[in-house]
Amino acid sequence: MDSPPELGTLRAELRAAGAFDHHELRSCTKLLLLIAGVAACLVGMALLGAWSAWFLIPICAVLSTSVAMAGHEGSHRSFSASPFRNAVLVYFAFPLFAGLGSLYWREKHDRLHHGHPNVEGRDPDIKPFPFVSSRGDHEKCPRGERWFQRNFQRWAFWPMSLLMALGMRRASIVYLARFPKKHGMTRAWWLDIACLTAHYTAWLVVPSLVWGPLVGFAVYSAIWGLVGVFLALVFAPAHIGLPIVTEQNHDWLHQVETTRNLELPRFVSFFFIGLDYQVEHHVFPKIPHQNLPRAAEITAAWCARHGVPYQSVPYLHALVDSARFISDAWAREARCPIEVRAGLVGRAA
Repeated sequence: MDSPPELGTLRAELRAAGAFDHHELRSCTKLLLLIAGVAACLVGMALLGAWSAWFLIPICAVLSTSVAMAGHEGSHRSFSASPFRNAVLVYFAFPLFAGLGSLYWREKHDRLHHGHPNVEGRDPDIKPFPFVSSRGDHEKCPRGERWFQRNFQRWAFWPMSLLMALGMRRASIVYLARFPKKHGMTRAWWLDIACLTAHYTAWLVVPSLVWGPLVGFAVYSAIWGLVGVFLALVFAPAHIGLPIVTEQNHDWLHQVETTRNLELPRFVSFFFIGLDYQVEHHVFPKIPHQNLPRAAEITAAWCARHGVPYQSVPYLHALVDSARFISDAWAREARCPIEVRAGLVGRAA
């Protein structure tokens, strides 16, 4: 493939099929159901006692993960045609509900990850502290981190995903602390501060009054620790295991080369909020999640007609592949984008 085909023809097909049409009422209904489930789990633990935490906390964590990923739609402006309503969803789902600053999320996810997927030294999602996905990133780490990666990365990635939410909260607070020096105390900064204050009040102070400080903190830590695991189970199989590149091909095909769709039962897909359709989400992030299954059918057919590699695999296959890759990723050399493209096109042919 000398040059990628014109993406406008695919966009036109998707638009004609209504793939960019918003479904705010359906999204709001789904969000309310998820929040009601979270509230029911917390009330259930308060009424039933400590024994109920063994099954209610995992359920609460699954639902909380989905609420946070609904905020991800607002960040990409795929929830609504209204910028205001997209912003409301972002502030509700991220700093207020999930305790993660929206400014940090937009920088980490929208700009760095979506702008540079699987690019060594640029994409933070392939370098979740203290892990790395390439030898180049490994060699840039401090000595202690390199020792950890060589000796523990093989088995520690999934257990330590319990700390992912904590790590993202810390990074979010650090980002907010440094933000005013460069950008000033903007309205968005103050909104993040207000929402984060409300988050910790609602999730820590109020439960501490019900259960006591130790139990309240333990419940909070358990829920959001499991959220970290579920986030890793969503994001890692979508990118980890695919080529890590030294630089970026500045065309849309780079997004296709570094992402894959995850084939799931419909019931499980409900909780992924569209993130099992990573190819379409990365190429057209403004497509609402309800339309992604149909968009995937159109995109797969379009790619087949134009000889474009299109990666869609069963979820468990992707999960095993990502686990194998991360085990010794610190020793793997990142590849040249041209080599990756040639290899994928050859495999597709």
